[in-house]
Amino acid sequence: MLAACTLYRPQPVDLWQNTAEWKQISAWLCEDDAPMTLLKMHEIGLLLNPELNQARLAFARSSAVAEFAGLWEDPSLSADLKQVREVGATNRGVGLSLTLPVTGLPALAEKVAACYKEADYLEMVRQEREYLVKLDVLRYRVMATHAKQEQMETRVKRMAEEQKSAQRMHELGEMDFADFQVICRRLNDGQKELQEMEQEHLELHLELVRLLGLHPDTRHVEIEGQLPASIPAPVPEPPYDMLRQHPAVLAAMAAHRTSEAELEREIRKQYPELSVNPGFEHEDGNSKVGIGIGVNLPLWNRNKQGIAEAVMERGIKEYDAVQTWRDLMQQSVALFDMQELLLKHCRAEKVRVAQLSDAEQKQERLYAIGETKLPAVADARQEAYLRRLNYLDCLTKLLTTQVELQYLQLPTIIFYFAK
Repeated sequence: MLAACTLYRPQPVDLWQNTAEWKQISAWLCEDDAPMTLLKMHEIGLLLNPELNQARLAFARSSAVAEFAGLWEDPSLSADLKQVREVGATNRGVGLSLTLPVTGLPALAEKVAACYKEADYLEMVRQEREYLVKLDVLRYRVMATHAKQEQMETRVKRMAEEQKSAQRMHELGEMDFADFQVICRRLNDGQKELQEMEQEHLELHLELVRLLGLHPDTRHVEIEGQLPASIPAPVPEPPYDMLRQHPAVLAAMAAHRTSEAELEREIRKQYPELSVNPGFEHEDGNSKVGIGIGVNLPLWNRNKQGIAEAVMERGIKEYDAVQTWRDLMQQSVALFDMQELLLKHCRAEKVRVAQLSDAEQKQERLYAIGETKLPAVADARQEAYLRRLNYLDCLTKLLTTQVELQYLQLPTIIFYFAK
């Protein structure tokens, strides 16, 4: 009782202090203003991400419960005092009641608590793996927006120059109105696409800050690195034996073991418990010592409701475990097939980019010596520009697909803990 009172202390939530600490920690982690490496992003994210910290709190809760699970019920003590007025005698008695867990429920409670602790730990590992996948995928998407925005800015600047030249030529009667309108419309479309890309870039940066768990004041943080210049090598398909060690499968299997332990406990509850009641009485000048034995008789209930719920919960957890395994198998095959298709597309796009770049350079040389006109060179520039953007889209999809494939075959490191 005293220990419980000592543990309970009012802890009011101070939002202002919490915000100040959050801002201070975020500023300290980003104090150098240098672009973040992948390792630093992992360190910050695993430290501050709110969903991961919530999973760690769930594991801490089950660990605290497991530490005190399986304790016997406290004995009860009763005393009585009677005054017999006619004879001036005082009768008194003391009784003790103690329940003996002959069904082994305390040991089963300890087993169930240990299962919950293991399940919460593996769920935490699963969420950490899933988080790293999201973070790495988002990193490549941010890199892609950087590369595309840079190309768009260069192209829009060139299109503005084309529009000025076309306007002068149109005013001098050296360019048809239709060609002039094409160049003007292309500039307007390019400016609109650049605005949309700037919006996407901002949204991705805000999502990155949220995913890292940083304070919003650090939203201008940048990441280090850029998309690879060449097409990356293919990632092999993960074997099924490795998928069986995936944190998602391990967590689902642990949840099923927990439901098995819960069912075992509910079944054991239908059996009677034994209680022992030693006592002492002093009556009419005589001292008496006795002992009583009691047994509860579950004649009708027999914990049928608890057993039925535990049976159905076990069936649900078994289905979840099997379906998690099947989903991983399907995901592995789908990602590997998608990788092959994206590799094919990237190789084809790279060839087309090279061809259109050569054609663009040829048109530039002809335009410089007056052998071709502005609409022709503008078309060549636009074709090469659009093909480069398309290649970046294919490359980004390939890189994000390979991230998911790589994490599917990443070994799961389990730190053993006392149960």
